[in-house]
Amino acid sequence: RARACVAAPPAAFGRREAPRRDPASFRLFASGSGDPGESADDDGPRDYLAELSWLPPLDPTKEIEEIDPEASPQTMVLPLFPLGSTAYLPHSDHILNIFEPRYRQMYSDILFNGSRRFAVPVSNPETGRLATVAPVFYLEDLKEVSEQTDDAVKYVCSHKVIGRVRINRTLNDKVWRDRTTYLKAVVEPLEDGDDDEDLSTRERALTDRFTSIIENQTKLQEPVRFTENLKETLSAARGEDGLWRMAGLWQSLTQNRLAAKESELSDEIQKLLRQYLESQGQDMRSKVTVQFDSLPAEIRAEFTRLQQQYREESAAMVKATIYPFVLLVQCDTHAERLSVFGEMLEEEEKRLQAKVALQSLFSGGMGGADAKGLDEPPTEA
Repeated sequence: RARACVAAPPAAFGRREAPRRDPASFRLFASGSGDPGESADDDGPRDYLAELSWLPPLDPTKEIEEIDPEASPQTMVLPLFPLGSTAYLPHSDHILNIFEPRYRQMYSDILFNGSRRFAVPVSNPETGRLATVAPVFYLEDLKEVSEQTDDAVKYVCSHKVIGRVRINRTLNDKVWRDRTTYLKAVVEPLEDGDDDEDLSTRERALTDRFTSIIENQTKLQEPVRFTENLKETLSAARGEDGLWRMAGLWQSLTQNRLAAKESELSDEIQKLLRQYLESQGQDMRSKVTVQFDSLPAEIRAEFTRLQQQYREESAAMVKATIYPFVLLVQCDTHAERLSVFGEMLEEEEKRLQAKVALQSLFSGGMGGADAKGLDEPPTEA
């Protein structure tokens, strides 16, 4: 099928990085609308962003503070590499392309001193303030690619998130504005404060709820859903293969739902352009390039309407890929993290229950799998 290409106006729509974590654990299905639905709560969905803790605004007038590692061996100082609005979870793997001079220097420094570590705080989308808790990246592999990229990219770096730190204070705020080098901060490791507490009953209940959601997504033939074979591998226990893995799977689901919404927009635009070009007698057997400004006013208006509709519908979906997971990173106990993740699942449970109720209503309450209702989610002890 022929596809028409249009030179779109600025900020039409962006391309998101495809999720790298457990790509075979969910599937994008062609059927269904992909409507994310809404929470049935009268108060609306939980505002995870409002619950995050932030550092004071960076002060470019503050004097640079130097920490002598020999004089203060107990003080931990790490480079900061803020990466905007992206949530990185412990035990996940990530590849970064490094091109800015200040971060080229950072990588040279962490290789030279042997630490190979830096913290990656998220930034507040409204104020730009940095989160007080950040994941710690460990550099596993670095490839010099400046020759292949004509120095547009210096390094391609592979990392693993090996832990979390609480940022106590930044040391060189003024460099954030002039970009002469990278930020540094005094940090302390953040470990869960309830490692000795037996939470196995709550962990099993949460795992059962996740399993129930997978089954109900399959019953409803959700357009983006987990695969059934995932159920036997789930655990909400501590550690890499427990709750953090479940959180990573859930993050992948939200990211792929957003990607499906972006694809929906692209398809609508392509359909609009094909209809216009066919009306103009264009040969649709070959690729056609059209300048946006050359389109009729009504086509440009519809193009703009589709973009605006996408922005409105995707706004909550974008937040859902970021801030609930940043809050999980911020939690300082496993028990608190179980509660937060449980509420994330509850929003999906309500969405699925509302969807099956609508299907039952429109089917007139007659027989069939959709009219029988969903499995009730297990209650958490």
